[in-house]
Amino acid sequence: MGKIKRACCRFFQKSKLQRVSSGENTSMLPKEVQKEKGEQKSKGTERMKHMARKLLKNLSSVKEEAEEKPVDKDSGGRQYLSDKAICELIDQAKFLEACNHIYDLEQSEHKNEIKIDNLYKKVAERMWLVVQKEISGGDSMLLEPLKSVGASLKWKKEKEKEWFDSVKDMESVSTWSPKYWNKDLEKLLMECMATQIPSFVSASNTDESALKDHLSQLETTTFPNLRCKRDIFKEAGLLTTYTKCCNACLSSHLSTLTDGDMSFSKCLLIYEWGFNMYRSEKLLMPHWSPQPRPLADAYVLQWIFSNVEEKLLTVTQKEVREVLRQAITAGEKPCTDTTIIQVLTGRAQAVQHISDTIKDKVEAVCLEELLHFLHSYKHEGRNLLQLDSFSEPYSNLQILETCCIFRAAWHKLTYIYSASADTDAKVKEFIDSTEEQSRELLLQAITSKVKVALKDHFRKDHSDFDKFLDCLRSSFSRFEMKNTETYETLIQTVHHVIVTEYVQALLTASAKSSSAKRRKIANKIEVDHQAIRTLFKECFGHRTAPLDDPIEGILDFILLTDIEAMKIQLVLLLHKFPDIRKELLNIILDIKGSLNGTDRNAMLEVVYDNCVGVERGRHSFFEAIEIKTGKYGICGCCFCC
Repeated sequence: MGKIKRACCRFFQKSKLQRVSSGENTSMLPKEVQKEKGEQKSKGTERMKHMARKLLKNLSSVKEEAEEKPVDKDSGGRQYLSDKAICELIDQAKFLEACNHIYDLEQSEHKNEIKIDNLYKKVAERMWLVVQKEISGGDSMLLEPLKSVGASLKWKKEKEKEWFDSVKDMESVSTWSPKYWNKDLEKLLMECMATQIPSFVSASNTDESALKDHLSQLETTTFPNLRCKRDIFKEAGLLTTYTKCCNACLSSHLSTLTDGDMSFSKCLLIYEWGFNMYRSEKLLMPHWSPQPRPLADAYVLQWIFSNVEEKLLTVTQKEVREVLRQAITAGEKPCTDTTIIQVLTGRAQAVQHISDTIKDKVEAVCLEELLHFLHSYKHEGRNLLQLDSFSEPYSNLQILETCCIFRAAWHKLTYIYSASADTDAKVKEFIDSTEEQSRELLLQAITSKVKVALKDHFRKDHSDFDKFLDCLRSSFSRFEMKNTETYETLIQTVHHVIVTEYVQALLTASAKSSSAKRRKIANKIEVDHQAIRTLFKECFGHRTAPLDDPIEGILDFILLTDIEAMKIQLVLLLHKFPDIRKELLNIILDIKGSLNGTDRNAMLEVVYDNCVGVERGRHSFFEAIEIKTGKYGICGCCFCC
């Protein structure tokens, strides 16, 4: 400082001598020259004054700084930059340099934590202002400040590592202001990017044209604007953060688009658009470390499109469930096996051109929903088939028809899906058990209805038996899966139930009736048999052999007049239905009514001689028939006389 002052004194003394010397010779010069010399002298004086003022100002500033800089005795008298000087560095966007000086203050014994925290906050505010200006407008003059932002974030990371490695003063690390800079930057970037993405408003959930226009706008305008800033953020060392925020913002926006009630086609439109954007490299991708591309693909799809994919699978599950449930809607026509196949395969086919991964996921969701549906259908079918809710057979037949439909559909699906053996076994078990349960409950319901219809059938001229047959005809006529083993078995079983109950009612009524009433019963049998035969012929067609029918054998025996022919017919009847017991055979003979005692005994003798030891057939029509009261009482088989 003293040297500078002495130099200034010598400079002013020299200037003074020069002015005196020049003044002595001024009078000897012409006036014009004297005037010119005067002007030059005046200009020179002004320049010297300006230089002097500047020199004194610098001297004053140096003195001020020397007075303000604190000295840390523990660091060997090290001096630190003032708050004002650090703020000037911040204002000049020299963020890294400012951070270093703030950190030096932070490590000194004269540190003021409030001032240091405020300085760090000022650094952050100015850095985010630079980032915001770059995102909003884009100015090439902001490259150096942006580089300083990137360098400051790198510096922050290094300091954190130093602190963690030293494993000391961890509380200070947790409250250190720069620790949150990365999160603050990500939040700022996403807010700025979100303002550049236009909002989407659709008047209808089924309006795909508006959605296509919105996605096109994103592709042609929004994302090109974001991509064009990629290079400057890359040069500033912020590409990873910028890319992460860009894709997070995209993921958030796509999730917003799929909020609410969405159809499968609209979800697929969004998912396919995003996947095509990625595949055409129109998205901002992170810098991959060396790894196979399929792994990178899986990472991107999981990262960006996870919400959209989840929505797509959820909508798939919902729509498949709704269509499958139509099959159990009472009173409505069941869907066909072709419809079920389309439901379970159509969505997988719709996504297979995108990737095998999403196709496999959609297939898995459809199969899982099918298993869930079949499992619940078994329990819902039981509720539907409760006896107290039986109003007409059609609602019960619908369960069996649905089982036929699902069995046919699954048989075809096994050629399309590569379902596991376990899945195949589960599907078949659900269908078989549901069918068996529904058939059992249906037969119980039919048995109950036919008992009621036949209760007074042979005692009154009019009964509900004809109405019952008409209702059954109407129900079976709407059963469309007739070319199935299930339907054939059902018809045979229902026929057996109706005939068994009819014979039970016939023999019971005849056992309690007089001869005159038995003649009326005999006349009624022929009409009833024709009605039953017509019903099952219409339902069964001519696909198999005629159904076994003891009513026909009894009717043929009653209509015969020749005693020998009657013997032959009775033997044939007993050979075909050997489970006819003695008391039942006597009732049949009573219905005939024209036999005297001799002929009756002759008939029984023929039966004894020709039918002892005959094995029982597969249709035991008479085994379950019980006659509680009658003139013949209750005894055993007709062969144990």
